[in-house]
Amino acid sequence: MSISRCSLSTIRHALNHLYDPRALQASPLVALTGTAGRPDVPTRLRQILIRAIESIKPEANVPAQARAWRAYEILHYRYVQQCSQQEVAEQLGLSIRHFKREQRKALEALAQHLRERFGLEIDVGEESDQEEPAEDEGEVAAIDDELRWLKEQPPAGPVELGVILPAVLELARAMAQRHAVHLRMEHAEGIPALAVHPVALRQILLSLLSVAIPRASGSPLGIRATTAGPQVRIAVQSAGDRSLHPPLPDDGANLAMARRLAGACGGSLAVAAADGSSFSAILTLPALEQVPVLVVDDNADALRLLERYASGTRYRVVGTQRPDEVWSLAQEVTPRIIVLDVMMPELDGWELLGRLRQHPLTSRVPVVVCTILAQEELAFSLGVSGYLRKPVSRSDLLDALDRLISAPEPASHSASGYRSADRAGSAPHSE
Repeated sequence: MSISRCSLSTIRHALNHLYDPRALQASPLVALTGTAGRPDVPTRLRQILIRAIESIKPEANVPAQARAWRAYEILHYRYVQQCSQQEVAEQLGLSIRHFKREQRKALEALAQHLRERFGLEIDVGEESDQEEPAEDEGEVAAIDDELRWLKEQPPAGPVELGVILPAVLELARAMAQRHAVHLRMEHAEGIPALAVHPVALRQILLSLLSVAIPRASGSPLGIRATTAGPQVRIAVQSAGDRSLHPPLPDDGANLAMARRLAGACGGSLAVAAADGSSFSAILTLPALEQVPVLVVDDNADALRLLERYASGTRYRVVGTQRPDEVWSLAQEVTPRIIVLDVMMPELDGWELLGRLRQHPLTSRVPVVVCTILAQEELAFSLGVSGYLRKPVSRSDLLDALDRLISAPEPASHSASGYRSADRAGSAPHSE
């Protein structure tokens, strides 16, 4: 059997342009994988690459900390899900430099699969990080600044999906009619109010529908909302003929913005089957005031401020000025996080921290120290999970709480919201 040659950079280039039909059509991998001359070459090559990534996915019984999981997650979320380098690195708890090293190892694992399947000889020596499109840091910062208001300005009142969703579908109805798509909404009973800004929610849904409607051409498009613990899941699914409608030029931008907005609201977006006309996505958003946070601060004004900051979010602040009430409140509300002041007259915060760590009710609850003192290193050396220096802004508080809620379990280093959904089968998988 003859051996065909290609470089690792050729594979990376195709992955970087996974949803760009013109780039895939021109890829040397078309000839090397035997797809030349076949109908819809870009779709065929895309399927080969996605299936190759899925082939290195470890079995469910492989430990969460195994390196094989990291390789799969990097490839899946960087290329199939089209997350940015920064997004995947942050979710995996890696620096950008470390991420790039791990990404190269993952690409080499993928190359090994392609080598075995297609008899390729793959040169990895010439591949470099220059093959990865540089992310415009100024553009990313501008987007982040543009979305900053989502955490600075709480919604005026409860955000009801039963009100927002019909209005969004009405906006999308004209587009749906042009594509002969019937929009079908299923709204389960008892869906709680959402801890998101209504403007952000509308734009997330419109971005998803802008991708999904053309894919569903001539078929129904279902939007179904369900409750999943402290979260609400919105599934957007169609089943069109995959061969008729390739991805549109704006699909990547729409999905990227939907994902970024969802993340800014404390949620997530998992997309599957986005390479043909069919489309499947699950949007997960936090429900309103479902996460109890116990705040211990002798200053009544500080308590009221944090309660106001948490208003309209997923967090429900339960405050006390008396440290001796901590354990009775902990038994009553089962806090997910404790926010602790240090300078308190009845009991020093450091001493209280030690008692929290020893008591079975609170020993495993993450603690955020919130103080006027400039003692961050001391706080972390004593085992706290977060540190806030007063005065605290709303966005600083929510960022600190979001990091802890999204953090992986101690036994795992997996990407928050990624691996748990992947293995439990609660999110769709790319084909």
